[in-house]
Amino acid sequence: MRALLYLKKSLFILLLCAISLTYGQKQLKIVSLAPNWTNITAAIGATEDLVGVTRYCIFPDSIPRLVKENKLQIVSGFMDVNFKKVKELNPDIILTCTGVQAKIRDRFIKEGFKVIHMDETNLEEVYSKIIELGKAVGKEEQAQTLVGDIRKNLKNVAEKYKDAPRLSVYYEINYFYKCVPGKDSYITELIKMVGGDPIYCDRPGIAPQVKWDEVVKADPDVILIPIWEKPGGPYFEGDMAGSGTTTPYEIAHRQGAENIKAIKNGKVRYINSAKTKQAGPQIPTAADLFGKTIHAEGDKELLKMDKVPDNMETTFSELFYFLPLFNNAVIFSKR
Repeated sequence: MRALLYLKKSLFILLLCAISLTYGQKQLKIVSLAPNWTNITAAIGATEDLVGVTRYCIFPDSIPRLVKENKLQIVSGFMDVNFKKVKELNPDIILTCTGVQAKIRDRFIKEGFKVIHMDETNLEEVYSKIIELGKAVGKEEQAQTLVGDIRKNLKNVAEKYKDAPRLSVYYEINYFYKCVPGKDSYITELIKMVGGDPIYCDRPGIAPQVKWDEVVKADPDVILIPIWEKPGGPYFEGDMAGSGTTTPYEIAHRQGAENIKAIKNGKVRYINSAKTKQAGPQIPTAADLFGKTIHAEGDKELLKMDKVPDNMETTFSELFYFLPLFNNAVIFSKR
């Protein structure tokens, strides 16, 4: 009888502990207002904590699927945040990034929300923010592992391009405002890591502005154009000015462009923006894409492209390996 009472008492204590543990580990609610943060959250095993994301969150593949299944809410683009919707979700943590979202960050902090903000100034800052999120959601070990994997894979990428020639690079982040990766951008680190020398990267900021005549004067070996799914553009007037992206044809026909080595040698090419502008698990992939694109052979046929493609899954540098088979392909001819 005494043994039975002891067993019942033990089971009751275990039940109380289980209940206490369950309530102590209340599932968090995270709203991610940037694609890289969404990818990081998933990579450290906290996908189930996500309740809101942006329409641009496509990595990993599970995110668009969860959105389609109405298990995740779309709450923003990048700047166009639906503040009412975010508040209705009542998140425990809101994730923002870069100076572009600084005012959004400040507004949520003022309203009492916990915000983790990443400026993307350099790789070390990115790593520290990944760890900060890991600690906040009880996934510090997974966050440490993710950072370790990124470091290791980046080291392998750098080794791959260690003997590559140094080439000057104009990465035109925006064709209308003419800005480049600056002194405070991790992208500058990635480009340098694979044998590129970004022009005017000594200027302060993440994306400092440059003038076109400065680009002509710098005479870059390679010009990179960001592209993503259905970007549209270029737009030089009205409310749409600066939206979307531009074309190799437009760049090649700017004043003085004919004097630039990149134009002379047909080294103006698109690069996948969705993979190269995500400070998170995609960093090693971004570095390798920069390397492949920067060091690929030139092709003047690309300068005839005067329409922005609707979808570009990969960089043109990867397609270069197959150019002998597709010299007459429509996408490489003037449209």
